[in-house]
Amino acid sequence: MAHRVLILEDDESLRLVIAKALSRAGFEVRATASADAALERLARREVDVLLADVLLGRESFLDRLDEVTRVRPDIPVIIMSAQTTARTAIEAGKAGVFEYLPKPFDLNEMVSVIKRSLEDVGPVLPVASSQGFGGLVGRSSAMQEAFRALGRLARTSSPVLFTGPEGSGRAHSARVLIAESGIAGPVIEAGPARMRREGPALLETAAGGALILRRAERWDEDCQDWVLEALETPRGDSPRILATATPDIGEHLRPVLLSHLAIGRVQLPPLRDRGGDRALLFAHFLSEQSTPREMDETVRAFINSQVWPGEVLGLKRVALHLSMQGARGPLSVEEIEAAIHEFSGRDPGVDLSEAAARFFGTALALGESGIGEKAQIAVDRGLFAAALESSNGVRQDAAKLLGLNRNTLTRRMAALQSDGDET
Repeated sequence: MAHRVLILEDDESLRLVIAKALSRAGFEVRATASADAALERLARREVDVLLADVLLGRESFLDRLDEVTRVRPDIPVIIMSAQTTARTAIEAGKAGVFEYLPKPFDLNEMVSVIKRSLEDVGPVLPVASSQGFGGLVGRSSAMQEAFRALGRLARTSSPVLFTGPEGSGRAHSARVLIAESGIAGPVIEAGPARMRREGPALLETAAGGALILRRAERWDEDCQDWVLEALETPRGDSPRILATATPDIGEHLRPVLLSHLAIGRVQLPPLRDRGGDRALLFAHFLSEQSTPREMDETVRAFINSQVWPGEVLGLKRVALHLSMQGARGPLSVEEIEAAIHEFSGRDPGVDLSEAAARFFGTALALGESGIGEKAQIAVDRGLFAAALESSNGVRQDAAKLLGLNRNTLTRRMAALQSDGDET
């Protein structure tokens, strides 16, 4: 007998597309635009899986998950949404839904998720939270995975390790997790210097609450000793311990301590892996301080193409600088470019020249040959990567940005790949 999927979606065209995809995959499909009708079908046990959109008109279906709990606590629930902040993903995770699919999603991925949900026992769903989410923004797949992890971990009391580049929002994400976990006690934050100065006394200060321990890659042996002891022998009022670290943390911490800290893990991606999130973040930080300013596609593409030293924190500083000092009206590329230069005090051309000098200096010192060719390969790789990222991977558009035709770009990329295989 085919498994039965109920689609709850008020967009008729999308509902039809999803229904066809599921029918082709061998599912028996039922569909509705009404949350009330969906709940009635669940109560009559007519379906095995619920695939539901979050926003149904002005109603959020997350607010009705407690009704799903009452009528079918065993059914897997999969949520889909076009919302761009962390709210939906984290609330869905806290509510115990099986999976969250940010729109637009791949139909094959959707089918795979539904099949996996049928292999597991559906979780019991607690009532979703209505609290805020502290400015976490992102549609990229890497950030959506981080949001889902936050949602799952908000329902536990386990230690959590937040990894990511400096400035990627690790400590901020830890604060969001604490807020969503409902911890009522004190929340204490400490970096390596305070950890060395106060030691285990921090555990007493944060008793009954949470302790955010930053920059684990810089902990000395004494710090590692008392943190490990606290994790191995917790007391009744021990604080929940959350730690932040760079991605290479495995090179700095004892394996046993790392295994205790990483019972729960949230990996925050570098901005270069977040695609269009950079423009979303920029607009978000601007709107926090001033009346939102219009950003056209050229401006968004420029923001998304920048390297942004300092990660999210660096991007935020430039956005806040513009919100305080910039002109009113639509944003321009020139205005953002000037703000980057003014705020960072650096000229990208100078950075490139210095990088080239270091490259050639090192190669000459090592007695290498063919330095000019190697430098050109390195530059081409950077250019092509930036152009492809700015054009969302469309080679024809990337070629236009570089002043090439598509075939030339393809040949040069293939040549670079060949060079990489030989080195």
